[in-house]
Amino acid sequence: MIALIFHLDHTATLPYFLEKTTFKGPVFMTHATKAIYKFLLSDYVKVSKVSIEIMLYDEQDILRSMDKIEVRHILGAAMFMAGIARVRVLYTGDYSREEDCHLCAAEIPQFSPDICIIESTYGVQLHQPWNVREKRFTDVIHSTISQGGRVLILAFALGRAQELLLTLDEYWSNHPELNNIPIYYASLLAKRCMAIYQTYINSMNERICNQFANSNPFDSKHISPL
Repeated sequence: MIALIFHLDHTATLPYFLEKTTFKGPVFMTHATKAIYKFLLSDYVKVSKVSIEIMLYDEQDILRSMDKIEVRHILGAAMFMAGIARVRVLYTGDYSREEDCHLCAAEIPQFSPDICIIESTYGVQLHQPWNVREKRFTDVIHSTISQGGRVLILAFALGRAQELLLTLDEYWSNHPELNNIPIYYASLLAKRCMAIYQTYINSMNERICNQFANSNPFDSKHISPL
């Protein structure tokens, strides 16, 4: 079994398969995915609005499942190339060939696959370049604050939240007129997983690695957790 990324649609059934069924095969994921998997699924169990009797598993099942997971060396999401009867099969979740504010672009595999199995959440959509989207985002926030307004942002606690926190902290640093405006994020899960992002800093893009040589980019100067 292969887990490409920590998202619930990829990992939420793992404790059930590993602890409640006769499945005995190996499970592969990356170090960072395994680290986040524990926090994410524990949070999922806590916030699920169902009775204990109908839950597929509990926190103890999650902890026991950790010992049955094998890891590989890269951060977070991954692609797997498998050779089956001289046929190369590339299995991957969503990917981007564009570097964003903290992650590298997806690498092109060394060998061309014969078959691709690709998750395609945005498979038929065109997105603006990251720098264009970032400017639209910060322009709206700056304009709203300048008019005396407040901004409430709903975001996934993992991945998207870290991306937005980095963007906002850098923007505040470059705009001293905003330094008296506080930024807060309200997610215990995001706060816990921030340490994981810092642990795997060397797997991020060159910009973040270079910045980390002088200061920790995830140690926000203008953002505080609630």
